[in-house]
Amino acid sequence: MLKKVIYIFVLISLVSCIPTKHFINNIHKTEKVLKSESMLIVANKEVTVNSFKKTFKKNYESNEVFLKSFANDFKSSLNSSNLYTNLVIDLSDKWKALSEGYSKKNNDIINNLLTKTDKKYLLYLKGVTIDNYVSSSYSPGFGPGSMGTHNSTEFCTVSVTVVIYDVKAMKQVLEFESTGESSVFFFDFTKTLIKARDRSIENAIKYLKTGKTS
Repeated sequence: MLKKVIYIFVLISLVSCIPTKHFINNIHKTEKVLKSESMLIVANKEVTVNSFKKTFKKNYESNEVFLKSFANDFKSSLNSSNLYTNLVIDLSDKWKALSEGYSKKNNDIINNLLTKTDKKYLLYLKGVTIDNYVSSSYSPGFGPGSMGTHNSTEFCTVSVTVVIYDVKAMKQVLEFESTGESSVFFFDFTKTLIKARDRSIENAIKYLKTGKTS
């Protein structure tokens, strides 16, 4: 009985030492993004698929199809959050210059695009990356001489870089990377990919709403 109590105490201690996972990273913020303002959503068609390649091809005909679905769901979630008003999506190629950010080469191009925008903010989905990682754990056995067990779980991660511009001021005010993840359960890779994708959107909107990174 005493050994079992000690084991449980050690297990609780180990769990409490696990660091908090941050799903929002690489934050570059110069000004506060005001809420209840109008917003235009645009996107880069860059989708980097490092893992879950077969699953991606099975569910999406192309990067463009994935991105359109991603952007529409991002807009829908923003609508539900009541963070901004008058949300509009524009996935045309004219926003390609934003992929390089402000530079001597395309400074005028970006400013010209912003001049023609009647929204307060422009939210740019700069790129999406699909990856994976494997988490391993060990569970010790009970009693003298008992064998422990090793377990491995595969996770899918979907990360999106979000950049927000103040249209009138013609400048970038916020950039961050939002990551969503989901574990593979019963070899259902499609459900895992979609969950990770949805959570990357959820985490991005949670950050915009609360400022919390975890």
